Amino acid sequence: MDWGEIAALLAIVMGVVYLVVEVRRKLSSPERASRVSWIFTLELGTYLITLGALTVLLRQDRIDAGLYATVIWAFTLTLLPMSIYLMVKKETKGRPT
Repeated sequence: MDWGEIAALLAIVMGVVYLVVEVRRKLSSPERASRVSWIFTLELGTYLITLGALTVLLRQDRIDAGLYATVIWAFTLTLLPMSIYLMVKKETKGRPT
């Protein structure tokens, strides 16, 4: 196992830890978490886990680089609009009207 695979496994662990921590936090105060926030949390955790798993498979030559790139771009193209939406939503909440 080389450093790339270790980094990929750490991404998987980080995704699992992120999901556990964020889901527990959102469940402790459900009135504060919007549906978009839930979707973003679940997708970001899934993204980290998938990224790590696909990286391991790519480094072991079990999948093609095209499949890896397609899945990563699909996640990225859905995460970007949601993250921008959440940033704008949080920014407008803090402003006095």
